[in-house]
Amino acid sequence: MRTWDLSQEAFFQLLERLDVNPTLAGAEYEKLRSKLIFFFDRKGCPIPNELCDETINRVAQKIGEGCEIPDLLKFSLGVARLVLLEYWNDPKKDWDPLDEQLAVPVIDREDFEEQRFECMKKCLQSLSSEDRDLIVKNCSLDKNGKLEMAATLGLTMNALRLRVFRIRARLRECCEKCIRARKEVASRSRAL
Repeated sequence: MRTWDLSQEAFFQLLERLDVNPTLAGAEYEKLRSKLIFFFDRKGCPIPNELCDETINRVAQKIGEGCEIPDLLKFSLGVARLVLLEYWNDPKKDWDPLDEQLAVPVIDREDFEEQRFECMKKCLQSLSSEDRDLIVKNCSLDKNGKLEMAATLGLTMNALRLRVFRIRARLRECCEKCIRARKEVASRSRAL
């Protein structure tokens, strides 16, 4: 798969294309990123974050080259489809989707949801009380509430978003490890 390094100038052009207001551009960037990651997740991709980054890099490159893009989201999803196709057709990748599917033990949906819930509770408890309160409050607040929360904490909205993003990333990583560990235990117990 070909890659292109995102320069600072290209990144700023992408943000400017998303919105002229830097604060709103950051929010739009996060929306775009989450939609792309969701797209790759739904397609069964094992590395959605990496392919999302590659997609954004290519979109930024096109913007930097002066390409007219009437609908950035549709264009980005089109690029994402091509990136995913390249990934699946890449002979150098060391991941075989069929091997992975065969290795996953069969569990029912209800059991999986219960495991995910237990992992989320465990991972939330592993956070500091300050981070846990921040992430829980952030999920329940609207935009005005988040503005008030940022002011109370003495943060800008961008700083608050970045902090929440980092906490969510830690939570996601913790949950993925927890679920993986539970699957391994379940597959070992089934093998016995």
